[in-house]
Amino acid sequence: MSEKLDFVQRLKSRLPQIEKDSLYLKLLEATQENLQLAEACRNLEEGIVITDAKGYPLFVNRKADDWLGGVRTTAKQPVWNQTQDPTFAAFLKETIATAGTRTVHDLRVLSPKEIQLRVTILPREEDGKTNFLILLLDITSRTEQEFESAMLSRMESLVRLAGGIAHEIGNPLNAITIHLELLKKRLAGLPADQRREIAATLSDIQDETRRLDRIIRNFLKATRKPPLRFRLDDLNEVIDDALSFMKPELNAAKVLVKFAKDKALPGFLMDRERLYYAFMNLFKNALEAMPEGGSLKIAVTHKQHCAILTVADTGYGIPEKDLARIFDVYYTTKPEGAGLGLMMVYDAVTEHGGKIEVASKPDKGTTFKILLPVREPQLQLPDYQSKVVES
Repeated sequence: MSEKLDFVQRLKSRLPQIEKDSLYLKLLEATQENLQLAEACRNLEEGIVITDAKGYPLFVNRKADDWLGGVRTTAKQPVWNQTQDPTFAAFLKETIATAGTRTVHDLRVLSPKEIQLRVTILPREEDGKTNFLILLLDITSRTEQEFESAMLSRMESLVRLAGGIAHEIGNPLNAITIHLELLKKRLAGLPADQRREIAATLSDIQDETRRLDRIIRNFLKATRKPPLRFRLDDLNEVIDDALSFMKPELNAAKVLVKFAKDKALPGFLMDRERLYYAFMNLFKNALEAMPEGGSLKIAVTHKQHCAILTVADTGYGIPEKDLARIFDVYYTTKPEGAGLGLMMVYDAVTEHGGKIEVASKPDKGTTFKILLPVREPQLQLPDYQSKVVES
C-alpha cells in the first residue's frame, strides 16, 4: 500500500507528460482494486469500522452494522451516538478521545443482541490526519467454553471433597439417630412433666437430624450418579410426570401451571429418570420463588434436531450478581436451601449434550431455557453370526 502512495505522489509532478489513455488505465485499475477490497471488507465475518478523529464513521461493514445496531456513514453523527448498546457507546467515546496507541478490550454487548466482542482500536495517521480502525471479533462461544470448562473443573473438585466429607458425616449421624431412639424409649419411666419436656427437646433434635440426613442423602445421590441409560422416550411425557407429582404442592401454593406441548416432537434418546429429577428440581425451584402464588409457564418446541424447553415463573427473580453462580455446588440464596437442585439440573442437561440458559429480572420472574439434542437410535446391521443355522 505504501508503494502505491509513493507512486501517486511521484505521479503528481509528471502529470503534464503522461498520456491521457495511460493515466485513465492506471486510475481504472486502482479504482477496481479499491472496489474489490471494499467488497471483501464488507463481507468479512469480523466487524470493521473506520472513523475520523472526531468519531464520525467513514466505513462500516455488514457485520459491524449488525453488532452495533445500524451505524451509517451518512448520519452525520459520531459512531457512539449511533450505537445501540450504551456501555459499548461509552467505551467507544472514551477510547477514541484518548487512544494514542493500539487498544484491545473485551466487552459484553446486550443490544441489538447479546454478544461478547473483542474490540481492537488502532489509531492511524495519513497525510497529517488521524483516523481510527475499529476491529470487532465475536468471542461469545470462546467465552462460554472457558466459563463451562472452569465451572466443571470447580464443580468436580468441590464434589470430590464434599462427597468424602458427607460420607464421613453419615456414619456418626446414623449412630446419633439410633441413640435418640433409645433415649426416647427410656422416657417411659420418668414423671409425666419431665417426660413431656424432654420428649419435646428430643423431637426437635430428631427433626434436625432427619433434615441433615436428608441433605446428605440428596448430596450423595447427586455425586454418585449411576451411568446414563439412554432409551427412546417422549420429552412431553417426562415433563407431564414431573408436573403430576408436583401438582399437590403447586395447587397448595396457588401456582397456575400452563404447559404447551410440542406434539410434533418425535421421541428421542434420553435417560428418563435423570431428566425427570432434573425437571422436578427446576419446578420446585420455581415454586419456592413464588411463596404467594403466581404463574408457571412451560413450553416445549423443536427446531430441526434440537428440542427446546422453556420454564418461566413470575417469582421474585434472581439478582444479576448471582446469575453466574446459580449452578455452583452449594450456592443458594435460600435460608433452607442446600444449593444442590440447580447443580443437578445443570449436570443432567450437560450429560445429555445439551445447554441451559437463564434470564431473570428481580420481582418479575426467571426463565430457564434448556436445549437438548434430538438423538435417534442408530440402525444396527443384522447379527448373522448369532443366528443358529439348522441343517
